[in-house]
Amino acid sequence: MSAEKTESVVLSISPYRETSCILRLFTKTRGLVHGIAKGIRKGGKSSVPVDRGFLLESQLYYKPNRELHTLGSLHVINFFPEIRTKITKSAIRDIALELYLKSITQSEPHPELFELIVAFLIDMEGTSSSAKNLYPLLWRFIHRYCLFMGFGIDAENSRVNGVDTTVIKFIGRDGGADKADDSPFDRTKGECLRITELLLQYCRQHLDIRTHFNSFDFLRSL
Repeated sequence: MSAEKTESVVLSISPYRETSCILRLFTKTRGLVHGIAKGIRKGGKSSVPVDRGFLLESQLYYKPNRELHTLGSLHVINFFPEIRTKITKSAIRDIALELYLKSITQSEPHPELFELIVAFLIDMEGTSSSAKNLYPLLWRFIHRYCLFMGFGIDAENSRVNGVDTTVIKFIGRDGGADKADDSPFDRTKGECLRITELLLQYCRQHLDIRTHFNSFDFLRSL
C-alpha cells in the first residue's frame, strides 16, 4: 500500500454505513479512484461536508488491483459556491461529471484530464449565469475532452450531426470564461440544448457509452 497526498474532483458520493461515504474521485495522481472516507458524515469524529463537484485534497492509501481504497485527512480546497447556488450551473456541471463517470473506467494517471475539469469548474464559477456564457463553456469542455480522448472534432471543416460549422469553429477556439461572451451569435435555450445533446451523442458514439445522460434530462427539464 502506498500513501500519497493528492488533489481530486468528487464525481459522485454515496452513503456507506452510518457515518462513512464512498466517493468516486478523479484524482490528479491516479485518475479514477473509488475511495472510502470513514466518519465524514454527521456524527463521525472526522465529519467533513463533501459533495459532488468539490475539489479536495486528501491522503490516498492506494493498493494496486483493489477496487476500493482508503481516504484520509480530507480538506476541501474549493466547493464552488456559485455553482452550488445556481441550479442551471449545477446541472451543466453535472453533465461534465457524468461524462467522466460514463467514459473513464481505468485507474490510470491522466493529469491533463484532471486539469481540464478543474479549469472548467473554475470558469463556470466565475462566469455569469446566462445561457450565452454557460453553454459555450460546456461545449468547449466537451470538445477538449474529445481531443484528449483521441477523436477530436475538426474545428475548421467538420459538421457534427447537425451542429453547423459556425458553432464548431467557435467552440474550437482557445478561451475560457473570458471568451465565453464573445460569441458572434445568440441562440435560444432550445437551440443550446439541441447542440449540447448532439455533442453528447457524438461522445456516446465514440466512447461506446450505452446509457443516456441523466444530467442532460434534468437540464432540459429546467
